[in-house]
Amino acid sequence: MRKQAIFLISAALVLIFMLGLIGTAQWQATAQDATTATPTPEETPKYDEPAYVEGGEAEWTLTDSTFTSFYPDGFQFEAFAKSSAGEIVSASIYYSHTPTYPEDVRRRGEVDAETGKVMVIVEGREADEIPPWVAINYRWRLLDSAGTIYWSDWFVGSEYSDDTHEWEREESEDLIIFVQEGFPQNAVDLAFEAMAEARPLYLEAFGRLLSYKPRMVLFADETTFEEWRSQEYVLRGIDFIGQASGYWGAFIQLIYGNDIQDFAYGTVIHEIGHLYQYDLYESRAPAWFTEGNSTYLELSRQYDYEGRVRDALQYATLDSLFVGEGPDTFDEGPDGRGRWGYDVGYTFNKWLVENYGWEAHRELITLLAAPENLPGYEITDYFKTSLEQVLGLTITEIESQWREWLGISGTVPTQMPSPTIEFRFPPTVTPFGQ
Repeated sequence: MRKQAIFLISAALVLIFMLGLIGTAQWQATAQDATTATPTPEETPKYDEPAYVEGGEAEWTLTDSTFTSFYPDGFQFEAFAKSSAGEIVSASIYYSHTPTYPEDVRRRGEVDAETGKVMVIVEGREADEIPPWVAINYRWRLLDSAGTIYWSDWFVGSEYSDDTHEWEREESEDLIIFVQEGFPQNAVDLAFEAMAEARPLYLEAFGRLLSYKPRMVLFADETTFEEWRSQEYVLRGIDFIGQASGYWGAFIQLIYGNDIQDFAYGTVIHEIGHLYQYDLYESRAPAWFTEGNSTYLELSRQYDYEGRVRDALQYATLDSLFVGEGPDTFDEGPDGRGRWGYDVGYTFNKWLVENYGWEAHRELITLLAAPENLPGYEITDYFKTSLEQVLGLTITEIESQWREWLGISGTVPTQMPSPTIEFRFPPTVTPFGQ
């Protein structure tokens, strides 16, 4: 998330029913035995996994599979299925928005035993809060009365389309942009230019490009921006004008201010950087590091982040980075200004790259990506261990070197960790604040 001067968004819900039909296909699969296995992600990309049958021998057919968007009130899947082993007794959809998000969403549906029609309905704001224009990639899981299970091929390319407002879709090598009528067109042009310019930087920092083409959805008014969100956002006191999500594979933004140059070369590059973090290592690092990391990637900066930290430390002490969760990204600094954790994290990322190179940065990311199912409470400790392995230093030595680079004492202050509760939803938001 990238903090900017913004205004409070007032909630407004507009319920407009719309129907969009996308795609028709027919598939058939035959099982040989119950040991048929789905290829692993290492063997084939997720969405290339073929249809297969498990649990017995049967010939399955799936026809007329369709996806229908009812934005902002959800979407629906329909198809006709048949098994040679018995009638269909259960139908589910598994869907996701990117090929690398670790878990697909499962939704159970209905079966008409007489016709073989299967249908799954996903309600909108209350059941699965997602903004318009994210990708919807899905596959069917069907069960017949003989216990045979059919997994279809993936259906790729559907979108949670919004036909209730005027939108333009534009695409470059690096980005897909959906822009609502009223959002400045020059912001779109500059965003494409900025992403093209940032491509070598992303490659240098992360070792590869995203595993999918990211999406950016630009809203021109508050009412439209609010339509996809449930009342729970208001109850949580969450107000923001932008949000990047690795789950969506997208970055959404409400129009603000007049500094389009900073938006394209700062905000866009920053938020797409968060998508890289999700894509490569599920953003498993302290928030001060991930926010500082995305801030370091920015091609346009709002002010002198490093200078702000150095100036503030002339008359204030600096707590340890590695006690508890480290500096809170939302807290004020000793100078009374917000986003202290962003700027401190920026200086650490700059120190890391200037002294150990992008190679060390890439090695760190490789280590952060390695563990599976790492509990949230272990993220900070694993991050520290990974840093020590990459740099060949203890965490105390690492912090001492960084502090001396900042021009302050290398002695790390001793302090007791304060209890913290990590709450990172919605991910990487541009919050209401400074």
